[in-house]
Amino acid sequence: MAKETKTFELVVEPRVITGKASRKVRRRGLIPGVVYGHKVESQSVQVRKKEFEHIYLRAGSTNLVDLTVGDGDKPHKVFIHEVQRTAVKHDLMHVDFLVVNLREEMTVGVPLVLVGESPAVEKNEGLLLQQTEHVMVKALPMNIPSSIEVDISGLDEVGKGIHVSDLKLPENVTLMTPSEELVVRINELSRAQAEEVAEAEAAAEEASAEAAEAAEAEAEETGQ
Repeated sequence: MAKETKTFELVVEPRVITGKASRKVRRRGLIPGVVYGHKVESQSVQVRKKEFEHIYLRAGSTNLVDLTVGDGDKPHKVFIHEVQRTAVKHDLMHVDFLVVNLREEMTVGVPLVLVGESPAVEKNEGLLLQQTEHVMVKALPMNIPSSIEVDISGLDEVGKGIHVSDLKLPENVTLMTPSEELVVRINELSRAQAEEVAEAEAAAEEASAEAAEAAEAEAEETGQ
């Protein structure tokens, strides 16, 4: 299945202030960044924080963005290659925009998204453990998937797992991560974990019963 094409557009401005003085840029609600890559000279830029966050939330790092620098009439096809944040508050610090060659394959990390429900987990027979959150793939920029779904609905007993070799990839996408690597597995609950699950279930049942009794009492009062 071919990748659905989405168009994301972002305008950035050339940046003169660099180095430690970049904090002045951030105080004005702008994020310093750099544009580099295929057939372009590295250029310092700045982008409005709100506009960038709006696009990054939707495009992530695996969807192409049409990036226009200043009054340039020709946008660049870029990936949001790296986003730097502060360690404590996770505030945006710097952004790298990578200009790509649409005719040249590239290797990138693509996130894995778990879908469905594991019967073993629903029956409290096991604990779901995700070992791998990203896989490396090779493809033309236009064919790189935003994410890869991992269906866990077949994990119905302890010990069952899904490996990289079990993943379903879109057409024209080559998997680079070793096929034997474990993605997700159902592990046996420890005694402490089993006790926690049992206590949580008991508490939920008690809360449900109390809510039902309260609703019944209110109904009786209303009917009087």
